[in-house]
Amino acid sequence: MGASERRILARSGRILRVLTGTAGGLLTLYVTLALFGFVRSSSQHYAAFTFAVMFMAGLVSVRIAIERRAADPESRWFRTRLAVALAGFALAAGGGLYILWHAQRLEVAAPFFDHFDMAVGLLFTAGVLILTWLHWGAILTFVIGASIAYFFYGHLLAHPLLSHPQYDAKFVMNYVGLGTTQGFFWFAQTAVDDIYYLVLYASVLFGIGMLHSIIEMGKAMGNRVSGGAAGPAVIGSGIVSMVMGVAVSNVVLTGRFTIPMMKKYGYSPAMAGAIEAAASTSGQIMPPVLGLAAFIIASFLSMKYIDVVKASVIPGALYMTGIAIAIAVYARRHRLPRLSETIDRAMVWRTFPAFFVSFVAVCWLLLDYYSPSVAGLTGCVVALALSLFQGRYRPSLRQLGLALEEGLELMALLALLLIAIGPMGQAFLTTNLSGRLGTYLVAVLPDNSLLLLIGAAVLSLILGMGLPTPVAYLVVALALVPFLQQLGVKGFLAHYFVFYFAVYSALSPPVAVAALAGAKIAGAGFWETCRESLKLAATTFIIPFAFVYRPQLLSFPNLDWSVVPPVIEILLIQWCSSIALFGHFRRPLTTVERWLFGALTLLGYWAMITEAIHSTFVFAGVAAVLFTAVGLRPVRMLPFTATKGGEP
Repeated sequence: MGASERRILARSGRILRVLTGTAGGLLTLYVTLALFGFVRSSSQHYAAFTFAVMFMAGLVSVRIAIERRAADPESRWFRTRLAVALAGFALAAGGGLYILWHAQRLEVAAPFFDHFDMAVGLLFTAGVLILTWLHWGAILTFVIGASIAYFFYGHLLAHPLLSHPQYDAKFVMNYVGLGTTQGFFWFAQTAVDDIYYLVLYASVLFGIGMLHSIIEMGKAMGNRVSGGAAGPAVIGSGIVSMVMGVAVSNVVLTGRFTIPMMKKYGYSPAMAGAIEAAASTSGQIMPPVLGLAAFIIASFLSMKYIDVVKASVIPGALYMTGIAIAIAVYARRHRLPRLSETIDRAMVWRTFPAFFVSFVAVCWLLLDYYSPSVAGLTGCVVALALSLFQGRYRPSLRQLGLALEEGLELMALLALLLIAIGPMGQAFLTTNLSGRLGTYLVAVLPDNSLLLLIGAAVLSLILGMGLPTPVAYLVVALALVPFLQQLGVKGFLAHYFVFYFAVYSALSPPVAVAALAGAKIAGAGFWETCRESLKLAATTFIIPFAFVYRPQLLSFPNLDWSVVPPVIEILLIQWCSSIALFGHFRRPLTTVERWLFGALTLLGYWAMITEAIHSTFVFAGVAAVLFTAVGLRPVRMLPFTATKGGEP
C-alpha cells in the first residue's frame, strides 16, 4: 500500500468519524426534544430514531473496514468487507429513510402495502441483517434471519410442533420491517425512550475519570486483604458494569488495568481472566441497567422498569458475594499476598463525588418513578457540573468529546441490537411457537419441578451461547417462560429465572464471550479460563433456584424478617461450594474432604428448594459438624512456591 493510499484511508476515516459524531449529536438533540414533548407522532418518532441508528451503524461499519485496512495493509478481503459494509449502510439507511418519509401512511395502510413498499421492506430487512452481522456476529444474524424465514415459510414444515398457519406476505412484513410499532420498531421504543440517556450517562462518567477513580478504590481494598489484586477487578468492574451493562465491553475496558495487576501478584492468567469476566458479567444482573434485559422484561410483563430493577437488588448483591467468597478461598488456597500499590487518594477525593452524587440522583429519580430518560439526562447534567470542581483532575473538552463520541457509537450499536431482535420476538409470539414449545416440554419431560427447572437452566445456557445478554434473554424467555408458567412458576419469577441463566451463558463454553475476552487479555487458554469462570460462577447457581422457591428474595425494598433465613442459607451454600471447588478451609483439603463439602453444597440446594423448615436445620447441623471436624484437624503448612496461582 502506497503513501497516497494510506493518506486517503486516514482522511476517509477522519471524515467518517466526524460524520458519525455529527449524526450522534443531532440524534441526541432530537431525543431531547422528544423527551420534552416536542415530537407528537409516535410512528414518525420511532421511524426517525431507527433511521438515525441505521445511518450511524452503517457509517461505523464502513469506517471499521477502512481503519482495519490502514492498520494492516496486508489484510485480505478489504474490498469485499468494504462493499458489504457499504451495501448494508445503503440498504438499511435508505430503507429507514423511506419508512420515515411514509411513516404515517404505512401506519394507516398496514398491512395493505403496495408492491414497492414490500420491496423496500425486504431490502431494509436485508440491510439490517448485514449491519447486525458486521457488528454483532454471524450467530445472532443467523438466529434472526431464521426467525424471519420461519415467519414467512413455517407453514411449509410438516412437523406439527413447528408448522403454523399460512400468513399473507404483507401481514408478515407488517410484523417484520414495515409496521412502525412492530418488528424492527418494537424494541426501538425501548432504545429511545429508556436506555438512550442511561448509556450516555455511562459515557459521561468515563469522560470525567470515573474508571480510574474506581480502580484506585479497588487498590485501597486490595491493600488490606489476602489476594487483594482481585480487588480492583471486583470493585472496579462491578461498579463500572453497573452503569455500563455490557459484559464483553466491560471486560475489554477494565481488564486492561485489572488483569495485568492480578497476574503480577500471583494469580494464574486463566484465573485473572476469569475473575475479570465474572465481575464484569455482574453488571448484567446489578441495578440500574441490568444488561438492557430489564427493559425487555418490563416490556413483556407491562411493568415499570424500576420495579424490575428493585427486584434485582438482593439477587445481584448475592451474586457479587458469591464471586467474592470464591476469590477469597482461592487466594487463601494459593497464599496470595496483599496489594502493595500506591493509591492516588487525591484523585479519589476529587473525582468520586461527581460519580457518587450523580449516581444517587439517577437512582433517586428512578425510585420516584421518573422515566429512565429523565434520570439519565439528570445524571449527565449533575456529573458534568460537579466535574468542574475536580481541580487538576477536571476533564478537558477533548476527553469529554472522545467519551461522548464512544458513548454515542455504543448507543447506536446497542440500539441496532435491540432493533434487530424485534422480528425474532414477533415471530415467536405471532406464530405461538413459544407456547407450543412450552406444551411440548411439559409433555416429554418428567413430572418433577426441580428436574424441570434444571432442564430449563441447561436449555437457557445452550440457547444463550454466543449471544449478547438481551438477545440471550429474549431467546430463552420466548422458548421457556411459557413452559415454566405451565409448571406453576409465576410470570415474573419465570422471566427472572431464565434471565439469570442467559447471563451465565457469557461464561459457559463452548462460546463464553466474556471468558473469551478475558482470556485474550490475560494471554491464557480459552478452555482454562472457561473452567475457572464456571468455578467462580458455580457459587451463584443457587440464586435463580432460590428466588423461585423463596420469592421474598425479590421483594426489595418491602423487606421483612422472612428474607433473612434464605440469605444466610445462600451465603453458607456459596461458602461450601467455594471450599469444595478450590479445596481450602484453613488448610488445603484432602480429596475426601472436598467431596464432603460438595455433598454439603447439594444438601444446601435440597434445603433451599424444600418448604419444610426442618430441612434448613438439617443443612445447618450437618454444616456445623463438617466445619468443626475439618477445622479441628491441625493446619499443616506446605512449602510455598511462586507458581502464578498454581498448586503450592
